[in-house]
Amino acid sequence: MQRCPQCGREFEGNFGGSPQSLNCPECDERLAQMAREGIPTPPPQGTIVTASFPVTTALIGLNALVFLIMVLRGVSFLSPSPQQAIAFGADFGPLTLNGQWWRLLTSMFVHFGILHIGLNMWCLWNLGRAAEQLMGRVSYLLAYFVSGIFSSIASVYWHPMGAGAGASGAIFGMAGVLVAYVKLKKTPSHLTINSKMLGSLGTFIAYNLAFGALPGISNAAHIGGLVMGLAVGAVLPASSASESSRRTRLTLVAIFSAIALVGSAAAAKKLRPEVSELTSVEQLLAQKKTDEALTRLQQLTAREPGFGPGHELLARAYLAKSQYPEAIAELQKAYDTNPESARYQQELGTLYVQLGMISAATTFFKSLEEQNPKNAFAHFGLGQISLSKGEYDSAIPEFQRALALDPQLRGAAFSLGQAQLGARHYPDAQATFESILKQDPNDKRAQAGLAYVTRQPH
Repeated sequence: MQRCPQCGREFEGNFGGSPQSLNCPECDERLAQMAREGIPTPPPQGTIVTASFPVTTALIGLNALVFLIMVLRGVSFLSPSPQQAIAFGADFGPLTLNGQWWRLLTSMFVHFGILHIGLNMWCLWNLGRAAEQLMGRVSYLLAYFVSGIFSSIASVYWHPMGAGAGASGAIFGMAGVLVAYVKLKKTPSHLTINSKMLGSLGTFIAYNLAFGALPGISNAAHIGGLVMGLAVGAVLPASSASESSRRTRLTLVAIFSAIALVGSAAAAKKLRPEVSELTSVEQLLAQKKTDEALTRLQQLTAREPGFGPGHELLARAYLAKSQYPEAIAELQKAYDTNPESARYQQELGTLYVQLGMISAATTFFKSLEEQNPKNAFAHFGLGQISLSKGEYDSAIPEFQRALALDPQLRGAAFSLGQAQLGARHYPDAQATFESILKQDPNDKRAQAGLAYVTRQPH
């Protein structure tokens, strides 16, 4: 008799001519099946082994590689713009819903800065290792990508005009898969599941959904990934299933997942016809077919009065025809659909200033400041109003506050230099223009400002 190092049971060894295994026949069969399916095998009792997680490591490595390429190509390390993210494959309704479906996949590997990718990869490392160990590599990969793609579809449906990116939808999917997998007791028999695991997963889900309610974060992607993860986890084969049964079940899950993804993507496109129409109207404007674009936009906004991008584009069409009151009215409607949109704030506020509507501009910017004292554009706008009225000493602190809140705010540094020139604070103006040229030596306006100030007596 000999003792199996895996299960500890005594069994009668076979000392024939064939190579002898130290394991009992039952454990040999179980380990062979697990090895074929990519499920990590347990170490013999009394041994210490370091687990490896090649799938999780590869996913994290791929995300890191994409982020590194983005940074090396000039994308901001801390806060990439939506346009930069879209250029590298982020989800964006007008593109995704008009044929660029590959963005549903590529957006899973694009991130908005080091903090975004850092938090996501930390979550993936913790959840991914558990999933890879409990489910096996094939089931893990299938669940990860199905959840991630469905989360992208949910995001592009709920926020078609926003740039969606990140691995968080797929990570939420893995949380859902683990909840279903553990709850339904599909885990390998040799692994003891901590009773607190489901509670920890529930805490993770609740916390991140609450965090996702903050502006700029898409809970639609989180919820979409979670729902699909729960569904996939419920239908994936248990680790104890026979090899033939496991292969059959995985094939069926892959087929039905593909059908669900294609169907939901088609539904998103059908339920968001205004996004597709917006793209074709933009092409008309680019071709200078303003009247045709104007007619179609008027019809679109009448049919979809709550569609802010439609009102915004209609305002552009009115501006092209120098119909300023109509443009103001449409931008106001766009702003009303989403007052938190920095884009609508800037377009409406800038147009007020450009048209010399000082009273309306003052009311607008003061309202923005009251709603959020840390709104850099609100302070920039108030500074622009003071600058237009020749009140330079009042403009200077507003521009300084705007730059303190957002050092990259377009035009704020040059406007500060203008105000300092008007107030005859020549040394300060010289320092401001030199700072601008240090970042962009080809800035013509800053060059002219510096040339002027150096001729003035300090």
